[in-house]
Amino acid sequence: MPRARTTAGATAAAALSLLGGIAVSAQKPANLQLIAGARVAVVSLLDAEVTHFHASPLVQNSYLKTYTVNWSVNAMLMEALRERLTQMGLVPVAAAATEALRRAREACFLDAALAKGLPKACGPLFVQLATAERVDAVIVLGPGRNDSAHGTRRRELPEYLRGWCLVTEARGEEGAADKVPVLLNLSELLLIGVTAPSAAINARQWGGDQIQTWTGFKPPPDLKDIPDPQLGQLQPLFAAMLKQQASGVFEHLQVTR
Repeated sequence: MPRARTTAGATAAAALSLLGGIAVSAQKPANLQLIAGARVAVVSLLDAEVTHFHASPLVQNSYLKTYTVNWSVNAMLMEALRERLTQMGLVPVAAAATEALRRAREACFLDAALAKGLPKACGPLFVQLATAERVDAVIVLGPGRNDSAHGTRRRELPEYLRGWCLVTEARGEEGAADKVPVLLNLSELLLIGVTAPSAAINARQWGGDQIQTWTGFKPPPDLKDIPDPQLGQLQPLFAAMLKQQASGVFEHLQVTR
């Protein structure tokens, strides 16, 4: 069952100009070259959560609430990657993040400017994971923030938003949702090549430039308490966003036979 935590009195947003795409500039590392039959670890550091931010003209009617959902992000990530990896002649390996990597999630993802490469302390953690799983590369999903370190900052939204987000907006002062809700994918998907003792990013796909609307949304009686079945409608929408994100990673992966 989903659990939720709430932060009241969040900063009110102005008009949400979210329906236009945002281009993200990043360095282009060399493509990763793998031999057919190589093993690729697939691992997620993204929490199974959806954060709902509601913006209202009145500060007291704006709020932030995070729901813990019962989706398997690991399974969603593998589903987004398995078919294409297999078609390319590679072996996808479902891997769990090491405890050391989980502890370093802030430094390696949330606080990292990944367009500039892996933070120095993070490389050995991916080498450790690759050695344990006997793989040649790692595809890892992790959280990012709505800040300039990850992509173009959406200034109408709080900087602390992270991961998978649902954004609603009220035009009137009463605080009810008026516009069609928007989904944001504030996550980083990395292709990391590993040649012990080093690891490097060969592809980085920031999900924050994606925009998805929740068409067919019907506001529940209490917008601050979205029912579990209605939250479940978001799972295939975020899965589709994840698959689109994954397609950008494959452009930087080459296989020789």
